[in-house]
Amino acid sequence: MIKLTGIEKYFFAGTPNAIKALDSINLEIKQGDFITLIGSNGAGKSTLLKAIAGVINVDAGKIEIEGEDVTGQAEHVRARDIGRIDQDPMASTAAELSIEENLAMAYLRGQRRGLAKAVSTRRTAIFQEALQVIGLGLENRLKVPVGTLSGGQRQALALVMATIARPKLLLLDEHTAALDPNAAKLVMGITEQVVSGNKLTTIMITHNMEQAIRYGNRLIMMHRGRIILDFDASEKKDLTVPALVNKFTSTSGAVFDDDRVLLA
Repeated sequence: MIKLTGIEKYFFAGTPNAIKALDSINLEIKQGDFITLIGSNGAGKSTLLKAIAGVINVDAGKIEIEGEDVTGQAEHVRARDIGRIDQDPMASTAAELSIEENLAMAYLRGQRRGLAKAVSTRRTAIFQEALQVIGLGLENRLKVPVGTLSGGQRQALALVMATIARPKLLLLDEHTAALDPNAAKLVMGITEQVVSGNKLTTIMITHNMEQAIRYGNRLIMMHRGRIILDFDASEKKDLTVPALVNKFTSTSGAVFDDDRVLLA
């Protein structure tokens, strides 16, 4: 499904502050994989997702989606196949537009836009059906401005927006990090439902080790721009947070001291 070969990315290249954010990343992702991605601050997690989505250009290596080389492909072209949610609910939705207007933009992502109305009777029915699945009653509030919704409701809507055009790949960049515990739990439940229900190939960055272990069928851990651990479903099944920390230490030779992750 997805193949990354020799991916490298530098920030501030050629200066004393040069950072190698991605260091020779090789990764193959199968159709239907739900990968949780974890690591300390600065490990390269978000940079990796942005490289796959085309938000940033890589300095070396190749990115393939279903056998097609998309390394040099523009972000808006790649958006036809990729749904993405940031951690900030404000960034994933347009506050001044209604729920149905937000969904219309997402539904037409990557398509050529004409002069016809973005919201139609047929599309409204599609939007209502998609919203019914998440069980928040938003299908009955299509005209409501998104800015009036809570953070949890906005991230749940963002999840529907990211998947309504049936992407080949879903990228979630700590999409529950800005939410309170109850809202985060709600959104994670909806995430699991949407991902499994649509058999979506998914990469989810999380700052929560327990969340990384609980969800998905594969867990990847990064450190200093490299993938240092990759657990499949059978290995992941018996993992605990202390065991994961010990694995990190023995593999990297470093102490995992990111309190934000350890205390989540």
